[in-house]
Amino acid sequence: MKVAIVWYGRMGQLVEQHAKNRDHEVVAVIDPTEGTYKEDLLNVKFDVIIEFSVPQVAMENMKFYAQHDMKVVMATTWWYDKVEDVKELFKNSKWAILWSGNFSLWVNLYWKMVENAAKIMDKFPVYDVFAHEFHHNKKEDSPSWTLIHTGNIIIENMERKEAIVTRTLDWRAIRPEELHLTSTRGWHIPGTHSVFFDSPFDTIEIKHTARARDGFAIWAIVSWKWLKDKTGYYEMKDFMADLA
Repeated sequence: MKVAIVWYGRMGQLVEQHAKNRDHEVVAVIDPTEGTYKEDLLNVKFDVIIEFSVPQVAMENMKFYAQHDMKVVMATTWWYDKVEDVKELFKNSKWAILWSGNFSLWVNLYWKMVENAAKIMDKFPVYDVFAHEFHHNKKEDSPSWTLIHTGNIIIENMERKEAIVTRTLDWRAIRPEELHLTSTRGWHIPGTHSVFFDSPFDTIEIKHTARARDGFAIWAIVSWKWLKDKTGYYEMKDFMADLA
């Protein structure tokens, strides 16, 4: 596979390392801070773009990829409010995109567990539900997209929960229909996400702890094999459905 990496931050560097470890060829590294730009891709032959960038550039990049029929594994978060615009971009295009805000296979398995647990626990109102995350102090978003997505999974599968609350609740109690998501940032804490089902008698916790970022890079690379013969817009849940 010939890989073009867009945005050469910590994740881009890991993608390069693991791609080479798997005998793939990195034919381009695009990063405006290094004086290379997406237009440079027009002069390179590659199979797939793998992008871990920032939301400020992701939309413009995707417009460019659609215009030029390029295939991309997109791992940038916080543009998802424009997903319908992205789907429209490639409606008549030969390109394909696989997007996820979290490319860890293990986090996606965790989400399936949360989904199933939420369906079960919705039948037992003696249990309330809430979620918390820990991350290192270099993490720029709080709460993370991963925690928000976890909350959305719970909301979709529990009829008695209707709204996510992420702020500190000053001078009022949490309402029964609200789902409280909270986060902590500190030093070298690995990414840790927990969903709690709590009753007066016990607590059930579903927890995932990430030990390294490498898993995100590896599965972004592996997923290309699934994407390469497809056209259109896909999310990690589509990839996971074929693995199950």
